[in-house]
This record gives sequence, structure tokens and C-alpha cells, in this order.
Amino acid sequence: MSDQHQRYRIIVTTLARHGFGVLDDEVIKHGDKDPVRAVHLRLACEELGTMFIKLGQLLSTRGDLLSPPYLHELAKLQNDVPPVALVTIRETIERELKGNPDELFRSFDATPLGSASIGQVHAATLKDGREVVVKVRKPGVDRLVRVDLEIVAGLISTWSARFPILVEYNAKNLLRDFGDTLREELQYTHEAANITFFKEYFNGEAGFFIPEAIKEYSIGSVITEPRVGGRKASEITDLPEARRKVIASRIARFILEPAFELGVFHADPHSGNLLIQDDDTLAVIDFGKVGRLTSEEKRQVASVFVAISRSDAQRLTDSLLEITSPSHPVDRVAIAAEIDRMLALYVNVSLGNIRFGNAISELLILVRKHGLYLPGHVVLFFKALAMCEGLLETIDPSASFEDYLKPLISTILLHGVAGKEAAERLRDSALDALELIVELPRKIGRVLAEAERGNLRVWTRIEDIEPLMKRFEHLVSRTNATILAAASIIGLSVIMQSYHPRRWESWIGIVFWIVVGSVIIDYARTLWNLRK
Repeated sequence: MSDQHQRYRIIVTTLARHGFGVLDDEVIKHGDKDPVRAVHLRLACEELGTMFIKLGQLLSTRGDLLSPPYLHELAKLQNDVPPVALVTIRETIERELKGNPDELFRSFDATPLGSASIGQVHAATLKDGREVVVKVRKPGVDRLVRVDLEIVAGLISTWSARFPILVEYNAKNLLRDFGDTLREELQYTHEAANITFFKEYFNGEAGFFIPEAIKEYSIGSVITEPRVGGRKASEITDLPEARRKVIASRIARFILEPAFELGVFHADPHSGNLLIQDDDTLAVIDFGKVGRLTSEEKRQVASVFVAISRSDAQRLTDSLLEITSPSHPVDRVAIAAEIDRMLALYVNVSLGNIRFGNAISELLILVRKHGLYLPGHVVLFFKALAMCEGLLETIDPSASFEDYLKPLISTILLHGVAGKEAAERLRDSALDALELIVELPRKIGRVLAEAERGNLRVWTRIEDIEPLMKRFEHLVSRTNATILAAASIIGLSVIMQSYHPRRWESWIGIVFWIVVGSVIIDYARTLWNLRK
């Protein structure tokens, strides 16, 4: 039996043991008073390992997809796992860096600083005395993730007919985007590229420090970075208020500015990744999770923030519908009313009283309630923003979210409405308009020529008309059958008036009443269907 078939059996067996009911449509969407099914889903993810843990963590942020019991339970998934043997780590380093760790490093700590589902981190000292951390990807993780992604993709295709929620939530695209992100996280070369991007973005700017990966010690499944000290961002509440305000502003800038200007953001800004130096410099580490917004998503998110800053429910409603691109009719008035209530509760208030994360959570619940769907990177950005907000609340509880947003409003408007891309968009629109002007007479001529030849046909499709037409056709067929049966009875009665076959008296009564009863029943069913 191949490894993939064996893994398939393990996955299916594990899901079966925990019950396929975890995928119940209504429970996932609208919640369940009994959280047992959500617990079983979490346990299944933990048992199945890296890919499923990461998928569960992703889903724990998707308030637009899952109900609160599932969000709460999946948020308990942790990356912390038992470390692999030191000999395995040393073998990986020797294979990737082409040298024995004892020769490459002055010292290499045998006890890991941390062990996650993908990699393991060890402290070390280079030959020149620099203290570093060495992150090593665990052997076999990339192959297992690739196999698991293929199996889950096959299960989604197989189960879509049984679980309509998989189609409704576009599970194939969700898995594809998740797979792309996870594969990028597995390749430490991508993390090194992320570090370079942020280092260049804040290059030369005081107050920010991005430790760059050491190239000669960062190859394939190994990445080596300078070891950074400092206090966690959540542990500086003893500092004077003026210093805390400066630090909070830097954290907000680090999360917001690259996102709105270039569409790139640190997707895991928890306190352990944001270290405060003695001079209040913000040092950022761990760039394994970096999200990206397309130009269109960046513009749409910018519009959302401008609407929030202005407490403009109508604009926020328009922006939300533009991002989600609903494929079915929505009640815009109801959505606008709910957003207006949300803005009244969560905007222009102190972060110490009401958290902005609550507003994001409620917005995601509204999206799920109305059957809308947010792009994955947009949700990831909202999650990063909520994490950032939690830190800002701890560092500077007297400030409001708008205090951090106001300095960026001009940037948001510039890049969301005008921006460097505006000229390109204007140029593209001008070219499209010019092409249309040139081609329009020719296209109109072709349409008119087809109409003159009688070849012009117009196809229209009315939503939900096909089931109704099928019911109508069935009803017409039953009506015709009823009329035909009644005519047959009348004809048989006329014939029997003059034709009397031998021994017909013994059976004609029974046949007659059977036929009459059948016609009456069928006629009653037809009347009932007509009433419906």
C-alpha cells in the first residue's frame, strides 16, 4: 500500500471516528448549544497533524464562515509539539548548509527554544561571536503537507454533493489559497524574502529594526537570524505615557502603512514577535506569516477604513458588498441598518472601553448571516489588525482607534482613491474607451447584419425558473392523464350499453369501481397541486 493510500485511510478513519456530523451545514453556520461537535473537529485536527492544525487555525479566524462555537474551539489549536531528536536537526543542517554544525557554529544549543508543527528553533553562536537563532524545518513535513492537501482536495470534490456548504463557501478556492500560503510558509526562502521586503520598506527610518536573515546560513529548510533581545510589547505598561504613545504609534504604522501602500502586511503581530528595545525601537521578528492584498483588495479595504473613520454606514455597506461580490440578491437596507448600529457602538470610543476586534467580529458575523464571502487575505488582514488593536489597548488604553487612523487617512485616500496606480488605471480606461470608440461601429454593423439575416438570437435566464417549470410540466402531465382516464371511463360506459361479453357481470363492477376510485384520487391530487 502506498504512503498516500495509507495516509488517506488515516484521515478518513480519524474523521469517521470523530463523526462526519462536524460538517453539518446548519450547525456550522448558525451555531450549536452543544459544543461537542466543535470539540471533535479540533481533536481531529490535532490528531492529523501539521496541515490540519494550520487549517483549523485559519478557520478559527473566519467569523464569516463558522459559528462562534467552532471559532472558539479551533482557536485552542496550538503549534507547540514535542521536539524532534537533535541528531535529526543536525542532519538537516549538514545537508542544507553543507557543513557539520560543530564546524559552522562556535556553539549550538541542544535544547530548542521552541518546537512548532513545521519547524524547530535553536540558539547558536557564529564563529565571529554573533548570537543567532537557527530555525530548521522538520524532516518530512513538506511531503506530508503536499499529500494531505491532495487528499483533502479529493475529499472536497467527493463530498460537495453531500455537504452543500462546501460549494456555498467555495471550499476548493479556500483550500487552494490556504495551500499556497502554507507552502510558502514551508519554504524558508520566502521568509527571508519577506524579511528583506520589510527591512527595505523601513530602511533608514529611526525607531524600527528588522533583523535580516544571514544569507550564508539560510538555505532551503534552514534560516538563521540575529538573536534579538528586548521586552515584549505587552510588558511595557510601566513606561511613561509619552514613551508608550510613541511605541503604540510605531506598532500601528508597522501594520497599516505597508498594507495600504504596497498591499503587504505582517500577519502574526502578537506580542512575542514585537520586541521593544531600551531606546523604544520596535524590533520585529518571525516573518513566516505575511499576507498580501491585491491592488483591488487594497483599494476596497482602504475604502472600508475611510468609511469607518467617518462613521459612514452607507459607504461601508457599499464597500462591504464590493469586497464580497455577492452572487445572490441581498437585503442592502438591512445590512446598512446593522452596520449603522455597529458603528454607533464601536467607532469613536476609547479602546479601553470597547475593542475594535469586537467590531470586526460582528462584521464577520454579519457577512455570514447574509451569505456573503470575504477573500481570505482580507480576513487575515482584519485578524492582524485585531491583534494589533489588542496590543494598543494594553500599551495606550487612553487612545482611540481613530487616533491611530487619522495620520493615515491621507495615505489611505491617496492610495485607495488616487495613488500611484491611478494613472495606470486612468491610462487603461482611456485605452479601453478608445478601443470601444474605434470598434463600436463595426460591432454594431455586425449585429444589424445578423438581425437582417434572421440569425440574431437572445438568450435569457430567469433565476429559479427551471424548478418551477419542471413542476408545471409535471402538473400538466398529471392533468392530461386525469382527463384521459375520465374519457376512457365515459367511453367504456357507452360501449357497455350495447355490448355485453360473456360473464362480464361478474367482474365489470369491480373493474369499474377500481378505475373510478383511481380517477377520483388522481383528480384530488391534481386539485391539491393546483392549490399549492
